[in-house]
Amino acid sequence: MLIPVPSTDPFYAPAGRLGRPGELLRTREVEIKSEEVSAAWQVVHVSTDSRGRPVAVSGTVLVPSAPWRGPGARPLLSYGVGVHGLGRDAAPSYLLRTGDEIEITMIEHALARGWAVAVTDGEGLGMPGPHTYGAGRSGGHAMLDIVRAAPGLDRDLAGPVLVWGYSEGGRYAAWAAELQPTYAPELDLRAVAAGGVPSDLRAVAKAIDGGPFSGLGLAVLVGLSHAHRDPALDAILTERGKAAAARAATLDVVRLIIEFPEPMDHHTVREEPWDEPVWRALLDREKNGRRAPRAPVHLYHVADDGLVPTALGRELYADYTALGARVSWADVVADDHLSGAFAGAPAAVAWLADHLSTEEK
Repeated sequence: MLIPVPSTDPFYAPAGRLGRPGELLRTREVEIKSEEVSAAWQVVHVSTDSRGRPVAVSGTVLVPSAPWRGPGARPLLSYGVGVHGLGRDAAPSYLLRTGDEIEITMIEHALARGWAVAVTDGEGLGMPGPHTYGAGRSGGHAMLDIVRAAPGLDRDLAGPVLVWGYSEGGRYAAWAAELQPTYAPELDLRAVAAGGVPSDLRAVAKAIDGGPFSGLGLAVLVGLSHAHRDPALDAILTERGKAAAARAATLDVVRLIIEFPEPMDHHTVREEPWDEPVWRALLDREKNGRRAPRAPVHLYHVADDGLVPTALGRELYADYTALGARVSWADVVADDHLSGAFAGAPAAVAWLADHLSTEEK
């Protein structure tokens, strides 16, 4: 069966009335190419964007083939994927259905334990985009709201909650941990694992500028501009830069990296665009580590990460410790940032399992 891309699939069409966060707007059962999945739904539900406004977000909820052997109700893991790009057709919910989602092997670690898994697309993937890449509040809200939505599919999906993600997904997992006490206090959040967290986007953008991943710097600019809708953010772009941004908004991560290898100042009116006052202030507000998570958090990072500097992960660990959070740290042995996602997955899931019985005090 030919599966239509989100941009041509009516399931992902703009939604009408938007109610409370977590409200289901659309659902359909789908097949996922994994022996670890017994049932799956694609969903569209209400979430909250970076400006506090309701937004429709898509995703996938997976029920495992493996039984849950307790104790208590089956856990539900909210999983955040790494960077997929800005174009809506790079949505994880679409790639899971076609069998092209490379992170399924990590998701299967959780399914094999009998946990249900909810995989958010995040704002602007699947649903009309571009994706609000880098926008922490929006990403954290989406990870929490798909959990709120899941029991509307099956009452067996109302158990204790875990959160896990790596890279962009790790950033949103950390944001979910920070936001949950005030945004979704009713959720029984037991533990959060966040790997390779780009906790300071300004530092990451400067680190990768001019290197092989320069295109991700442009993606941050496009994603945050779309998230915050401030014309002053776009003023940093030259006319050529505006054309590049419009093109970037349609691309997956591979095309972003291939088509935009230039340093950021190739697209901007000043040599140090992230030092522009409006951008400097925004990127400061987007930093993780300003709020104490209530649930225990496990941070892990490749020991010599060339994409997301390891120092950022250690700084986030120090920030959470200073705030009184329950936080642990692990170095991951891997050749690079991407391979660290797979190398660190088994230990992250094992840590979550060990902390599943953690109760609120």
